[in-house]
Amino acid sequence: MANDLTDRQKLLLIELMRSQDGLDPSLLAQRWDVSRRTLQRDLRAVAGWLRPFRARIENQGGRLRLLASPQTQRRVEAALGPVGERAAVVSPKQRAALVALWLLADPGPLKLAYLGRVLDAAPASLSGDLNDLAPWLRARHLLIVRRQGFGVLIDGGEVPRRETMADIVYEQLAPYQLARMVVQEGDLSHPVARWLVHAVPAPVLAAIAQVVESVLDAAQPPIEEADRFEVWLYAVIQYLRVQRGGVVQAAEVTEAARPGDVAMAKELVSGLSEATGLRALAVEPEIRYMARHLAGLRVHLDDDFRLLPSNVTALDLAHRFARAAEDAAQVPFASDEVLVSGLAQHLGPALDRIRAGLPIRNPLVEMVKARYPDLFAAARQAALEVFSPHGLDVPDEEVGFLAMHLGAARERRLAEDKWRAVIVCPHGLSSARLLASRVRNELPELVVSQVASARSLADVNADLVLSTVSLPEAGVPTVVVSPFLTEEDVRAVRLALSKLGRKERLASAKGGPSSEPSWALRIASSASVDMLEGRSMDEVIRLVGDHLVRLGRAAEAGPIVTAIERRERLGSVVLPGRQLAVLHARTDGIDGPHIGVYRLTAPVEVRGIGGDEPVSVVLVLLARVEEDARAIECLGRISAALVESEGLVEVLKSAGTEDVRARLYDAMVRMGSE
Repeated sequence: MANDLTDRQKLLLIELMRSQDGLDPSLLAQRWDVSRRTLQRDLRAVAGWLRPFRARIENQGGRLRLLASPQTQRRVEAALGPVGERAAVVSPKQRAALVALWLLADPGPLKLAYLGRVLDAAPASLSGDLNDLAPWLRARHLLIVRRQGFGVLIDGGEVPRRETMADIVYEQLAPYQLARMVVQEGDLSHPVARWLVHAVPAPVLAAIAQVVESVLDAAQPPIEEADRFEVWLYAVIQYLRVQRGGVVQAAEVTEAARPGDVAMAKELVSGLSEATGLRALAVEPEIRYMARHLAGLRVHLDDDFRLLPSNVTALDLAHRFARAAEDAAQVPFASDEVLVSGLAQHLGPALDRIRAGLPIRNPLVEMVKARYPDLFAAARQAALEVFSPHGLDVPDEEVGFLAMHLGAARERRLAEDKWRAVIVCPHGLSSARLLASRVRNELPELVVSQVASARSLADVNADLVLSTVSLPEAGVPTVVVSPFLTEEDVRAVRLALSKLGRKERLASAKGGPSSEPSWALRIASSASVDMLEGRSMDEVIRLVGDHLVRLGRAAEAGPIVTAIERRERLGSVVLPGRQLAVLHARTDGIDGPHIGVYRLTAPVEVRGIGGDEPVSVVLVLLARVEEDARAIECLGRISAALVESEGLVEVLKSAGTEDVRARLYDAMVRMGSE
């Protein structure tokens, strides 16, 4: 008898029995994401099912109540039986997602009547879902095919089919829910989670998780946790589709991939094939498909890897992005080393994903737009300026991530010691108080230390003067503002603070000796400048190892070559448009910090952001694993100098050895910047 009710109707009856104050039908429809008409239909079905029990549902004051004695309720519960985890309410959006997943996973065709029984929905409702899904799928190069007597299937390439399946799962399951499924702690209350377990048996899901964890655990640098779960999901979908006859064609995965990504993908896919017994997995197109996703993984860099960011191209673009965002937002971003370093680490895998056409998911993008509208606009403008010349179209989801980096930098700056400001306002105390109040609200990085007269400015002890009138030359930077402190005034004040901050830092750098002069001098004076004849970057790396052995800096070339190749596989090593590559590593195969400048007899092609780029000069930075922190800091400063100074790059390309050493020394002690 209970089988006459759908899962949603059973839950409706349970809620009516448990509710002492009754149910608000409007709120219930909203919570379940169904229309009032659908809810009314369910209520009629439940009311009809209750008649033999002499129980009824009444609307009392706008609230639904079940009228039945305690004895009758016990009889109803007994007849209803246990309501298991399948009896979760499936909203129309979830139902549409399930329809799409069933059709995408299966080679098809499937009958609507069959899907209706599986999803506990009327075929007419499913037909409406298909109408809604059609344009969304068409935008992804997938086509719904349905004919009378034939059934329904989704036609299209294998790669977009899998990407769409992953997008649906990510849209429906929160990252926390997905993470719990990977570690087999999921409660399967979500219908998409139940579909996943139905489509792929739990033991296979566990085996896939074990293989993914084993392969990624061995990766260096370590892979971020959230990306491990993403790899698991792609591996599950890959297994599911191959098991049902869907294989990636070689023509779908023609883009170049880093050797390191291909090697890891081969190990991963081979492990999956062995663990699941699905031999069709371990083929070249499937390996290259997985390599596409491994290229976008985010890594966690520990101290052993922080000689330079792993992706030198990303470092250059990060600095350009920070400068463009500074111009757009009038906030001093370019001088924030923490920001530039964080952007470089983020952009490496992000650019790989954009270039490969992989989806970028940012559940916080709408919140970022609302909280940081100015920074989101600045990030979008900067992204357009910096990445468009390389043929990259940055989606809003990625702009949101970049804006979050900018927001963190601005918050960090506001949390530092505040600037002291003096207000000069000859128009009266009320105007001065108004301006002081506006400063507190609009410029939290400023603290008003006093309100002074123009005559007393000579004795003022402050970082900045805000005046409502023009003043004669004073010893303190002055900004003329309105008592109402307009948006234009705020930008002018922040620009003045930005310049003040830069001047103080430059004065500090030039005014006193560096804390590491001996290390900078030692490293710079031992820098080597040589010509190499290599036809590829792999050959150049081997020649560098041999050269260091001849110099007496290394006992054998092998450890040097291995360490550099390991780092080179992590990301692009090219500074865009400058014909310069940077190879860097930490290895105990070297006897101490070393800088080598290698000019090539003929340019070699190296993978860059928009394709291969010619490289005529290779800068090699090496340090021991347990190197002195001061030496690492010196070498790290060269990274900033490379992206900030075109002059340093030109010196590395053509200057004599002593000029190169002098310029490297300047970079390490933060002098001679342009």
